Amino acid sequence: MPIPLDVLDGAWSGQEVGRGVGASGVERLLSAIAEQALHHGAKAGLNALVEAAVGLTGTSGAALHEQELRIALRGQEPPAPARALAWQRFHEGRAVLVLGEPCRDPLLRQHLTRLTVLGDALLASLAREDAARAEQKRLRQERLRLVDQLAARERAWSRAAHDLRTPLLVLQGYVEMMMKGMAGELSPPMKRYLERMRQSAGDLNTRLQRRHRGEGPPAADGRPLLSAAFGPGRPCAARLELPEEPMRVRAPRMTLGLMVRALERLLTGAGASETVMRVDVPEGAQQWRLRVQAQLVRPPLPRAQASLERLARRAEGQVSVAQEDTGLELTVLLPRLPE
Repeated sequence: MPIPLDVLDGAWSGQEVGRGVGASGVERLLSAIAEQALHHGAKAGLNALVEAAVGLTGTSGAALHEQELRIALRGQEPPAPARALAWQRFHEGRAVLVLGEPCRDPLLRQHLTRLTVLGDALLASLAREDAARAEQKRLRQERLRLVDQLAARERAWSRAAHDLRTPLLVLQGYVEMMMKGMAGELSPPMKRYLERMRQSAGDLNTRLQRRHRGEGPPAADGRPLLSAAFGPGRPCAARLELPEEPMRVRAPRMTLGLMVRALERLLTGAGASETVMRVDVPEGAQQWRLRVQAQLVRPPLPRAQASLERLARRAEGQVSVAQEDTGLELTVLLPRLPE
């Protein structure tokens, strides 16, 4: 991408091409190239670097090579690095800058050497970007493979669960028949064995039904998570008012833990103090309500608030934030798992 004209004008200030370029002008030029690479990638920074070399020297063209491989070109193509004259060629690390015409001015050669040093750093960045893209592609393919594998396992599990239900129901019926004495009187040890069989069969049937409905294991208590994150001695300690009954949320434990961490980051980033957290159940609602009141030094970070809201939606909940001056009142509603 071209370097902004105002930056180039600041570099050589309308003077004769290649003459009177001060140290500050070159610094601005290098900064402009680095900014292009930062915002648009290393490839854009390399193109801007070659354009800067043409603008500084007024040559007919310039190219940047990684050893013998051409990476960027501006204007007419100069000779290959192996055939270029000594005054046309600037080498630093893996970067080779070649001009269309020789440059004998010592000051310009010094500036071009600095450009070549930056070019070597940008080539390293380009290699890292290529490696990151390749890794992203690999991870995307790996994700698709895992999705297919998970779907195949789900189908296999459904078939296995279906095959297990029939003998399991037969076993439960037979145990019930034995417990009712339909097969004769049972001794106390036999009753204990049958009772153990009935409990095991019932637990297995419950697990199969829950797995068939797509439900996970019972939700964990949310109170220990809040106490661990906001209890005494923590950086964002709060006065906790928690219910006596377990705070069972209809959401995976991992999601609930991530929500507590997101809330902790939000309050810590805003410099919260005098924090009070209350957990209760609104009358007539099947939801847990977490109310947070705190004094803030600065507004909450939008990214932290967006992360908390995203996790709440994943748990089928919602977040509302009310802020007035330095006071914050945040409410989190989460689906309650019935007893």
